[in-house]
Amino acid sequence: MEKIEIVKIKNKAFGRKEIYQLANGYCFKVTGKGYLAFSANRDEFGVLLPYMPQGGKAALVSILEAGGFTSLDGIEFIQSLN
Repeated sequence: MEKIEIVKIKNKAFGRKEIYQLANGYCFKVTGKGYLAFSANRDEFGVLLPYMPQGGKAALVSILEAGGFTSLDGIEFIQSLN
């Protein structure tokens, strides 16, 4: 699997040009694939945001230190509009 890195995003738009949400915070990114998101977290308009846990960067570091994800089931990689 490619290297997962922790990145900070600010005012990144996700969704479609007609309807989108802006995201700010720390999340996982895989170069060439995009930002990691959980498929089940789509809002009522179908917009999917990157996984940004309440614990912020510390929570993401903790996930990586514990060995990362055991499976990619239910995970998508998404791109921002900007």
